[in-house]
Amino acid sequence: MNDYPGGEDPRYGELVRFLTQSQEMRHTAKSAVKQSLFSGGGAFAGAFVMGPIGGLVGGVVGSVIGFLQSDDYDGAVLAIAKLDNDHQQRLMTDVGKVLMTAGATVQQIGSTDVFFDTLSQFAEQEAVRNGVWQACLNASRD
Repeated sequence: MNDYPGGEDPRYGELVRFLTQSQEMRHTAKSAVKQSLFSGGGAFAGAFVMGPIGGLVGGVVGSVIGFLQSDDYDGAVLAIAKLDNDHQQRLMTDVGKVLMTAGATVQQIGSTDVFFDTLSQFAEQEAVRNGVWQACLNASRD
């Protein structure tokens, strides 16, 4: 039983299930957090080198960069789960393009029965993980 509503495309529910259960996709999300930590580290370094003024400027700039670089994992998935049907269709088209570029066949992405397994198989490739996340982010921003 699928716990996520699928709108007009039943594969959409499988995509949301994949995003919530995939260790590879969680790894990608954790990488975004690491980027924000590096940004914070840069702010610390600026403060260390430039003193109190550098701390102030570096803290503000580091905070802004960190905020812009990080996405809350659960928040992103929740936003994807709440997309309207038009955005769902665009997202599924973009995810299909990512999978096809990686070598998936029309049969693998066209069937609800094998869509989750196809996502899992191809998500072993970093380019696919990044492409799927980018498609999700684009869909949630439109």
